[in-house]
Amino acid sequence: MFLHRLKKRLIEVGEQKFLEKLEAEYKEKQQSKRKLKDKKIKTLDQQFTRVAFKLAYVGINYHGLESQINQQDTIESHLFKALQRVRMIDNRDDCNYTRAGRTDKGVSAIGNVIALNVRKIGKSDKLYGQILNRVLPEDIQILDECIVDEKFNARYDCTKRIYKYYFYKMDYNIEQMSEAMQLFLGEHDFRNFCKLDVIANQNFVRTIMNITMEEVFPDNAPRNSSLFKDDDRLRLYCVTIEGNAFLWHQIRYMMAVLFLIGKGIEKSSVITELFTKFDGKPNYQMAPDYPLVLYNCEFKQELWKPNLDTHTEFTQGIYENLRETLSKKYIEYLHYYSMGAYLLKVPVPQSKIQPDEKKSLIFQKSGVTVEGAVQNLKGKRKEKYDIKMQKVKEYQERCLQKNKSEVIENQ
Repeated sequence: MFLHRLKKRLIEVGEQKFLEKLEAEYKEKQQSKRKLKDKKIKTLDQQFTRVAFKLAYVGINYHGLESQINQQDTIESHLFKALQRVRMIDNRDDCNYTRAGRTDKGVSAIGNVIALNVRKIGKSDKLYGQILNRVLPEDIQILDECIVDEKFNARYDCTKRIYKYYFYKMDYNIEQMSEAMQLFLGEHDFRNFCKLDVIANQNFVRTIMNITMEEVFPDNAPRNSSLFKDDDRLRLYCVTIEGNAFLWHQIRYMMAVLFLIGKGIEKSSVITELFTKFDGKPNYQMAPDYPLVLYNCEFKQELWKPNLDTHTEFTQGIYENLRETLSKKYIEYLHYYSMGAYLLKVPVPQSKIQPDEKKSLIFQKSGVTVEGAVQNLKGKRKEKYDIKMQKVKEYQERCLQKNKSEVIENQ
């Protein structure tokens, strides 16, 4: 940002030649740094190896996956403490860490994938995960691991991300929701189904490859018990959404609109209309975070090839960790069950659903547009946006020049 301000000031005072000299020196330094980094990566083979981990965690009690400056209770903060504790890495900056999905506060994962360079500790298969699981919290566990190529990037090599969102039937019209969600399929502009962040994203087009809904655990504990067996509202459903990439809070906003349709507040056509309504994002509350799970991440190559001998020992260790946790949770469930049984000794009056008088999302007063959000940027955020846009412009120019060179060579 300092260089950006300096560049702007030099142009104002007419010192163009001096600016060009500074830029040339800066590019030369950057190139030497890249060469040094490449040389360092080449020497990793002797002491380090690159490993991909299948990471699972219950995110309800954490402030998201990503490390934060003023928040220590995140998945990554616990993960890197464990990695440094067992001496697999020295620090985060030197391990070339990448992740397939960045989940927010309250969101869980069963099949998130991370990759990093770790210190070689032996030839035994599944050894890294076994060691890490001993020092990680009980609700953060490594489910699998594999050695990958040193260029493997968990984010950019991921071809598909699969999310699941769980909810109870309550008073929703499941048939209407099932019919409406098919409108999400395909490539659309999802700017009205996400939290706008013009610095992180200027392109809001995303592709939904598949979306399904099914009833899960038909004999689950609440409905199977004598207390809740006649309560049809406790039928548990799951929406599975598959895509190559997602915007910030995209799935939770998609589910929020589906819930409005399920309640009869909105019609299915609202989804199609929101894909073309660009005069401002309507103000509506997104769905809760805790039912959302990053279920799986798929890659071009097959990562997980279990060795039956070592994998059995590995999974047995994970099961032992989970068994104690499940026992505690089941006792906790019994406490809540006992409270419900006591309350239902007294007849509970039938709740009356009050009609929602909110305006349709289409007719709501428009919120902030993408263009408006850019205009409202000030100070450091404006400088950060300008720097990013300059980099995008330079990247596009490089791609154009490369394409021209290839055309000339082919002639």
